[in-house]
Formats: sequence, structure tokens, C-alpha cells
Amino acid sequence: MTDETQKKTDIRSLVRPHLEAMPGYEPVEPIDVMARRLGMRADQISKLDGNENPYGASPKVAERLGRFGTYHIYPDPAQRAVRDAIGKYVGVDPEQIVLGSGSDEVLHLAASLFVSPGDRVITCPPTFGMYEFLARIYDADFVAVPRNEDFTLDLPALERVLGGGAKILYLASPNNPTGTPLPREQLLRLLEYPVAVVVDEAYAEF
Repeated sequence: MTDETQKKTDIRSLVRPHLEAMPGYEPVEPIDVMARRLGMRADQISKLDGNENPYGASPKVAERLGRFGTYHIYPDPAQRAVRDAIGKYVGVDPEQIVLGSGSDEVLHLAASLFVSPGDRVITCPPTFGMYEFLARIYDADFVAVPRNEDFTLDLPALERVLGGGAKILYLASPNNPTGTPLPREQLLRLLEYPVAVVVDEAYAEF
């Protein structure tokens, strides 16, 4: 390849076509950006859409982090201590615990585990936009089953779609942004289908 040919190559032509064509994901704006846009001070804004703790870490946590002496060493790749602690907290075997850098990474891991191009991915809008974004990344057949007017699941419509086959069903409980819970009896009914049901409980404590 000549230098002239290299200069003419548009790097975007090497990107997978479905990724080049898909719209970007719009994340929540940080407080300092919102403050500048609104002409306000950052401490005048109470931001509730990002599931963040507005009070910051406990002073005890900050003190312990300051005394931690091995930041320069890779941590345990199997994350044994923290998985053991979480397993005890939620009452399950640590082997059932998978950790990630925020819920987005765990949602991404689920998609990378189950979804191949053309597989069906289902969710129920209005809901967290990351589910559709992940479906587009993996070149899946994305199917949206709209919720009822009260933002509960349209269970008959959802079951009709599931009856046609799917790989992943993403559901948030409480739903983001409506706050609607997923009733246990509905979840148990959906688990009867041969689909990976991913229940995103990122806002459970919130």
C-alpha cells in the first residue's frame, strides 16, 4: 500500500457497518455541565436522574481509602473477598456473584454472553436506553414491547413476542424512568420462557 493510498483511507470505512449507522447513546450530563447550561451554581442543583448519592461517601469510607496501601498492585482478578461479602449480604453462593464497573458493564457482559447478530433482544419502553443500545451494538433484532398507560408491563403482548423466540429480555425494576416495579408473579411467569431474563435493579435502593 502506498503512502498516498493510506492518506485516502477513511477509518470509518473499516468500522462494522451497523455500528457506523447506529445513533450514539446519550448519557446523563454531569452537574457542572448542567450548572453552566442553566447559569446556576452546581450546589444549587439536586440531580436525581443518575442514581447517585448526593451526600458523598461516609467519612469512615474516605478514611479507610486513605489508609489503603496497595493501589499500585493489581487486585485479585477473581474478586474473592468482595464476592464473598456480597454473597453473605444477599444470601447466595459467591459463585453466583459477577461484578462490574457499574450496572452498564454487567448489562454489557450479559449481551456479550448471549447475543449473536440477528438474535432477538426485547425490552419494554419507556425504559433505560442502554438496552436498545446494546442490542444495536451486537447487531441484534431489537423488539420493543410498549408498556401500558400506567407503565406496567403489557404481559399478553410481551408473551406473544417471547413465544416467537428471543435471547434476552431486559427489564428494569423499579423501571427507569417510571419507577414501576416488576411484580414477582409476572417475573416467575416470564421465567417459564426459554430466554435470559435480565432484571436490572440498579434503582432498588434509590
